[in-house]
Formats: sequence, structure tokens, C-alpha cells
Amino acid sequence: MKKAFTLIELLVAIGLLAMILSFASVIFSVSVDSYRTASANAEIMQKLRVITDQLNADFQGLQKDGYLILYCELQNNRKEYKEDEDSDRRDFWADRLYYFCTGDFQSWIEPDVKSNIARVYFGHDLTSVGNTSTIPVSHWKLARDVILLTPKLDIDPMPADCCNISYSECRANLPDIEDDFEDPNDIIANPVSINPPDYLGSLMSQNAGEIKIEWTDNPLSWYGLENPKKGGYPREVVDAKEPLDYYWVYWTPDTPQQYWPKALKLTFTLYDSRAIMKGGRTFTHIVYLDN
Repeated sequence: MKKAFTLIELLVAIGLLAMILSFASVIFSVSVDSYRTASANAEIMQKLRVITDQLNADFQGLQKDGYLILYCELQNNRKEYKEDEDSDRRDFWADRLYYFCTGDFQSWIEPDVKSNIARVYFGHDLTSVGNTSTIPVSHWKLARDVILLTPKLDIDPMPADCCNISYSECRANLPDIEDDFEDPNDIIANPVSINPPDYLGSLMSQNAGEIKIEWTDNPLSWYGLENPKKGGYPREVVDAKEPLDYYWVYWTPDTPQQYWPKALKLTFTLYDSRAIMKGGRTFTHIVYLDN
């Protein structure tokens, strides 16, 4: 007579197998989620290194005999993700910087063209901050638009990311900031805002959300849209209503050196491309300018 499993033994075996498969599926799911999170975090950290390394390099070569403009703007009623409902909309920071700096610059359009000084815009591209309905904040693009100063360049047509005047000519022909323009974009001859959306020469990072920038001339206070310094050097321009929607401050060749900022503090949120880390990650980076 052949031996066989009893019904109870079969039920116990099936139950054990189901438990093992259940635990295995949980472990597999946790492992996949951990891998996805680690991958998203690695992507964000890579973006962070690119941004902070570039900022450090730029401001190490900041030209304090030129200009530095900080423009702060609060974007009203923006959504963070595509699936957000209107009730989930909130305000997001879209601050930006304009400056001269020295470094090793190469034209994106003509790779053989190089310069050791340039005018730089740092902030979101206009497509991101200007489109109030279709682009969620988690898909904003961070731009670093560089215009090389190439006074001896003899190319026709001149590359769009080059300018055939010298640094001294740029300084001499700067408009009077207080009287001659209302929008700080006006001081840059070729800001990122006029470049097409697919222009990769100015793209610094994708999925770069809100950016808040503050400055200080002492170790105790940080100034910006939330906390204008009000009075004395440097000159600040603020919205006429409360709470403020925009604020900008500038330093020029006429600003005494002791009134230039000692440091800039940038607080920004970065997202991964697959929206795995909901809400992204927020970082604070301080760039010291007291050199």
C-alpha cells in the first residue's frame, strides 16, 4: 500500500507555502521600493553637486567691479505636480541672479570660441516661470545662461552666446539701473528668457523646483523678499503692496566694496525625473563672496 499525504498535511503545506510567498512578495516589494528611492535620491544628489559646484566656481570669480543683481519673485497659485487639484496650488519662489564672473568659458554654439569672462544669468528659464497653467513646479528647468565677452572675435554671424565687446565696454555702457529699466532682465543683452525652450546651452538641471535666495553683509541677518534691509547701501526695490510679491537688490561698480554682500544663501528644491520622491528634497547652500 502506497503512503500519501493526508488532507491536513496538504493544507498545512499549502498554508506554509502561501506564507512563504507572501513574505517573499513583501520583501521583493520593499526591495524594489528601496531601490527606486535610492535611485531617485542618487539622481537628486547628482543634480545638487552639479549646481553647487558651478555656483562655487562662478562666485569665486565674481567681478565686484561689475554688477550683481538679485531678483526675488513669488510665483502665485502654482501646482507642484500634474495631478494636483486647484485646491492644492500654492506660492513658489522663483529667485534669480545676474552677474559678471571670470572662468573658463566655451561657446555652446561655436565650441572653438572661448573666453575668460562672461555675463551670467542663474535661475529658472522663462518657459518654467512664465507658464502658469501647464508646467508643474516639479518640472521647472534651472538655467545658467552664459554670454561670453569676446571683443576680438571676428565671426559673421556672431554666435548668440557671445558678445563682441570687452568687459570695460560692458561696464561703461551699463544702463542706470534705477532709472533706465524696471525689469532686471533688461540688463542682460541675451538672457535665457529669449532662448528657445529646447536650447540646451543654458540648461543646468531639469526638475529643479522653487529657489529662494538671500544675501547678507553681516553674520546675523539674511535679507530678501521676506526680510528687506530697507535703507542705506545697497539699493533695494520692493513691491508696493503687502505681502510682497517681488523684491530686487543690486550692486554696481559705484557701490563701495564694503557694502557688497559677504555671502548668498540659496535654498532650493530638487525632484527626481520619475516623481518617486514626492515633494522632492530641499537643500540650503551658502556661497561666500568675501574674498
